[in-house]
Amino acid sequence: MGRRKICNRQEFSGLLIILFLSAITPVASQESKAINDLQLWSGIKVEKTFAKDWTVSLEQELRLKHNISEINNYFTELGIRYKINRNFALEGDLRFTRDKKKDNSYENYLRYNFDLRYKGRLDFLTIYYRMRYQKEAEGMDVFEMNALYVKHFRNRITLSINSLKKIEPYVRAEIFQVFTPHYRSQFEYYRIIAGIRYEPGNIGEFDLGWGFNRELSSSQPAMIYMFKINYTYKF
Repeated sequence: MGRRKICNRQEFSGLLIILFLSAITPVASQESKAINDLQLWSGIKVEKTFAKDWTVSLEQELRLKHNISEINNYFTELGIRYKINRNFALEGDLRFTRDKKKDNSYENYLRYNFDLRYKGRLDFLTIYYRMRYQKEAEGMDVFEMNALYVKHFRNRITLSINSLKKIEPYVRAEIFQVFTPHYRSQFEYYRIIAGIRYEPGNIGEFDLGWGFNRELSSSQPAMIYMFKINYTYKF
């Protein structure tokens, strides 16, 4: 019985790798003319849990563009999460972003989002699902009803292997549906990331990933590849 479980884990690990490679390889070859950029997303996050069911977090992230040669944007995000039960949680976040433009000036954006999260655990597999509503506007006008804004509905699913010590490989897929004041809603792009979460001990958790965004609303879709490096300290 134990041998059968090991085989299942190995088979599933191989399947995740094959699915990711099969997704990324045709896109890279068929859409080589439309590849836009290689980026690096890096961030540090601190989380504090209190009263068992509440968690507050503060994150600082920097994103580089143009083949990881210059700043794209950086942001500070404050969040709070409430754990409803062992499977479901609610979360809200507020993000302030400094976005670099072509003339090297910066614009400020404010964004908020509300999440419904689900976590289900099987023998060696954990399933995470997140449904997010977010709204972003330039300056501090995100709460103004008549301000120009961009809204997204985002659905994300993550499959991770939880049977390995300290290391948790995962594959994640997300689709973005955009709403703007003067246009109908449409699916804007999707994102696929494969990576590992590594927790060596009491010093925190490292999240290393590689993935891409592919545009859906264009006849010549843009491709953004990214490396992701994040560190989270929980206390």
